[in-house]
Amino acid sequence: MFGDPAGAFLHLVEQGEVYVVLLPIYVLLVGGERVAHGLFAEHRWDDRDAAANIAITVAMLVLDVVVGALAPVALMAWLHGEFALFTLGGGWGWLAAFLLYDLAWYVDHRIAHRTGFFWAMHHVHHSSPEFNTTVASRGFVLDATMLTRPTFYLLPLLGVSPLQFIVVKIVTNVWGIAQHTRLVGRLGMLDRILATPSNHRVHHGVDDIYLDRNYGEVLIVWDRLLGTWQPEQHAPTYGVTQPIETHDPLRIEVAGVRWLRAKMRRCDRWQDALACLVKPPEWAPRADAS
Repeated sequence: MFGDPAGAFLHLVEQGEVYVVLLPIYVLLVGGERVAHGLFAEHRWDDRDAAANIAITVAMLVLDVVVGALAPVALMAWLHGEFALFTLGGGWGWLAAFLLYDLAWYVDHRIAHRTGFFWAMHHVHHSSPEFNTTVASRGFVLDATMLTRPTFYLLPLLGVSPLQFIVVKIVTNVWGIAQHTRLVGRLGMLDRILATPSNHRVHHGVDDIYLDRNYGEVLIVWDRLLGTWQPEQHAPTYGVTQPIETHDPLRIEVAGVRWLRAKMRRCDRWQDALACLVKPPEWAPRADAS
């Protein structure tokens, strides 16, 4: 098994032991960037923010092991077995699975930014005023259930098998961790094709020119095709438009939900309260807006 790295990797995936691969990569990326910031970079980490991010990561990891790796994948396996329109086999099938996954990520990511209900959960990831590899895993604890990724559940219908989904998810997650860094500058032509660190810095910026741009996880071509690409023009200001100013993991987790609840309570009509769930985060009823 160990003479065939690809076979060994697929074996770990099939056995549900993907963290044997992911955890060392995460630790190496985070540790390496922390050392590099300490030795070479002008901007130093906020260690309190990083500690909060890691605490959230651990909580999500526990939930993912207990629930996230079971129920969603089991549902996907059932959908694939009962309703798949076709099978994606061979090398071209794996390429198609990756492209479908990356497009689904783009769609779900855009939904997360443009609807109040999903933004209340995705808010966690963007609320850090820092930008480093620990921010990559700063997410809403229920992300492990893929509640925030509804489009992913269409993938089994399009032939993406559970094995293909998990393998692509692992590989793209590694890319997603690595792109959360200030240490890598512009990369020329690659910035026009891939979701590079430069492109993802834009995504985390709260500057007007950067808001709601660059949703892609691996490919930036979806943004270019669908009108949401913005190249990095200056160093972004990171965080959310209304900073939460806390390093308490629990308060970080509930900040977006509390924002949505408060917004809905300000509504005079129940129709407006429900609209808060589907309208963009900046939307407000006319009376509230005035």
